Amino acid sequence: MDNKRQRAVFLDLDGTIANHNRPPSETVTAAIRRARAAGHRVFLCTGRAPAYIYDAVREVGFDGIVAAAGGYIRLGGEVLYRRFLSGELLRTVIGAYLENGKAVLLEGEVNMYAVNTPPYHKKEWPSVTGPEDFAAGGRFAGQGVYKFTAYGALGEERRVLEPAMNLICHDTYVEALPAGVNKADGMRRVLERIGVPQADSIAVGDSRNDIDMLLYAGTGVAMGGSPAEVVQAADRVTGTLEENGAAAVLEELLA
Repeated sequence: MDNKRQRAVFLDLDGTIANHNRPPSETVTAAIRRARAAGHRVFLCTGRAPAYIYDAVREVGFDGIVAAAGGYIRLGGEVLYRRFLSGELLRTVIGAYLENGKAVLLEGEVNMYAVNTPPYHKKEWPSVTGPEDFAAGGRFAGQGVYKFTAYGALGEERRVLEPAMNLICHDTYVEALPAGVNKADGMRRVLERIGVPQADSIAVGDSRNDIDMLLYAGTGVAMGGSPAEVVQAADRVTGTLEENGAAAVLEELLA
């Protein structure tokens, strides 16, 4: 790898640089800061919506954030891109899940919203009582929602969601994004703005929602222990989260 060229590095959050709402390790934090100091651009690229990104991660310092798996992009102090769920689709989704009783977490810009009390529910997250909460005059009118996480396997509600949404199925939950939104598209928008060629981009991730960006990046790196389909999408594999695998990738740029 020619380390003299400026690289743009896109790092997933959960399972890549941190886990369980904990801060990144000192090793990972130092590697991110050293890479930036050396002139490389480092971006957080997470499935979490802005309201779900916690301070200990933001305080590490990034050149920008791709959040909501590509639905929200901030570069420095500028919001480059936003893609909310349409009001009509959001209200349809809320109605469908209130009817079937499955738990859903709506992920927004200013808050998280609970439908049927999802796992890991925090008491400060308001509960949605009906589609009218997001309609004109409702409790959350004007508050945008980027995506949602539905717990359990998809059932009849799939008919409501497709083809309007990009569905990413994990073992115990499903991420639902507006159609066309993914981390690779977020990367593309960032690279075009900062003028770094796709070939000089690096993506590091561990989950199924990282597959698009691993395939798109000039170099896609899967974390150790990633699912087989994630490893298959990557060019190579680094260490696990516990082994500070993301830091190892960044340190290669400084060698």
